Amino acid sequence: MISNGPGESRPTRLGAAAKVNKEFVLQKCEFFVDVQVWPFGKLHPDEWLSNFEAAELEHAVHLLNAFMYFSSALVEQLFLAAFQDLSRSVRRNGESFLAVQGSWRSFVDSLIISRVTGENPSDADSGFHFVRMARDLLHIPEARILSPQAALSVLFKEPPRPIVFVDDFVGSGNQFITTWNRRTSVSGLELNFNMLAPSKRGTTFFYIPLVCTEKGLNNIRQQCPHVNICPSHLLSARYSAIAPDSYLWPTDLRETASNFILKASMRAGIPETQWRGFHDLALTVGFEHSIPDATLPIFYWKNNGWKPLIEKP
Repeated sequence: MISNGPGESRPTRLGAAAKVNKEFVLQKCEFFVDVQVWPFGKLHPDEWLSNFEAAELEHAVHLLNAFMYFSSALVEQLFLAAFQDLSRSVRRNGESFLAVQGSWRSFVDSLIISRVTGENPSDADSGFHFVRMARDLLHIPEARILSPQAALSVLFKEPPRPIVFVDDFVGSGNQFITTWNRRTSVSGLELNFNMLAPSKRGTTFFYIPLVCTEKGLNNIRQQCPHVNICPSHLLSARYSAIAPDSYLWPTDLRETASNFILKASMRAGIPETQWRGFHDLALTVGFEHSIPDATLPIFYWKNNGWKPLIEKP
């Protein structure tokens, strides 16, 4: 299941893991480099496998096989597809092609693009990467690419318009929920999106992350009911490497998978509170521009002589 992306449709759900061996997986890794799905020199599968003891190798090979990597080129194509898929939202049954085309053009010409920020906004947030893509790939004018605070101000002061939040990954959904509920001063009032959304009829809110967990999707839908969340790829709980019914392992390895990851993580020096990844999601996802905190640290750890599969940017 080692992949340049987790599936062929949206939302994506894959079947059971294939039976694999070391030679098969390494050949696939080489193939991905040869066809430039993986950039040369960014991932080191041979070195990473050398971290494991002989008794661990079968588990390690299947874990490597489960790693889903999104190169910059693929991220750009997924981002374009996710944005263009919003055209479904402006189409009305029975409308002519010209009418739909006009509605989409009006949507694109009036929308605001904004990023997602967590509890402690940082210049390193992945949202900056995606608003730049909105400028460069979608040709959205910079005047309509706004911080969440500026977007909130425009929403309060100007006529209704679409607001599209962009990002790469949703794990727990907490970052978006924090962005949605963060208060900011607008014309002397302390406001957030959640307070304004019910009163701004005609404003539509969209969130288009590339990869989203089912947990994150459900949390956002529950906490932010005015937002249409439209992920390119949806990962169920079975994409977790420690789920009892995980897609990532053949049936005979599932029961011992968590113990394998724990033992190897302790040997690498990964703190016991961190080895499952953020919110214990234990995912196997990486982007060329970032590695989500919900991804297993065993993939990018490089202390204690541990050799990473991929370095965390």
